Amino acid sequence: MSARAISEASGKRLLNCQLEANCGAAVCRFASVTTETDWDKLAAENAWLNSEKLVVKPDQLIKRRGKLGLIKVNANFAEVKEWVIERMGKDQQIGKASGKLRTFIIEPFVAHKQEEEAYVCIYSVRDKDVILFHHEGGVDIGDVDSKAVKLEVDVQEKMEVNEELVKKSLLGQQKTEKDLVAKFITALYKQYVALHFTYMEVNPLVITAGKVYILDLAAKLDATADFVCRGKWGDVEYPPPFGRDAYPEEVLTLLILMRRLEHP
Repeated sequence: MSARAISEASGKRLLNCQLEANCGAAVCRFASVTTETDWDKLAAENAWLNSEKLVVKPDQLIKRRGKLGLIKVNANFAEVKEWVIERMGKDQQIGKASGKLRTFIIEPFVAHKQEEEAYVCIYSVRDKDVILFHHEGGVDIGDVDSKAVKLEVDVQEKMEVNEELVKKSLLGQQKTEKDLVAKFITALYKQYVALHFTYMEVNPLVITAGKVYILDLAAKLDATADFVCRGKWGDVEYPPPFGRDAYPEEVLTLLILMRRLEHP
């Protein structure tokens, strides 16, 4: 297994395409921005950018973007554009890593209360998958390993994950919309397995107005499953960690690999 991180945009695109329509998840609407983006064309192709309040943040495998001041919320399109242009291509120091911001993701702003935020994470180890859930989420969640409730799924025994098991094992402290959250987590885990994810973290997961919203997503895929999942994945890029741009040799290797996959 080769666990490789993917962009937030790639993860949300996959879930948009593959999550069951009746699982309660709101469609993740987003637009990606790079140094090559034509802002007028972007707005023309995504009408909601001009009609809704927005959120914008870098999409370069950066953790704790909220605490780093790298999220602009409740802004209009003009404010988002100005915010991105001020930071695009500029050096940014994050911990010990220094790099340039080159890719951003814009999404609709989802108004909600703090108590409507939750946390869910799925990850794989040698013989099992682990689902973590905490009824609170957001930037101040703290040590989730000590707070979250855990459901271990033995993959060798083909243990079935269903809504009743999720409610019983994970949602004891969830005060509202237990049926909705259980349905969503069950559907999310189903696609985690089907799409050969190795890691998936949603924080916060917002449960409001009868819908579940994936606000922030971090995910990894098993890159060795490309031959199995190519039809579902589509074109997936594996961006380098922030602070280390891909070497020319890596770019060339990736291009050759993509060509071979397109023309086996």
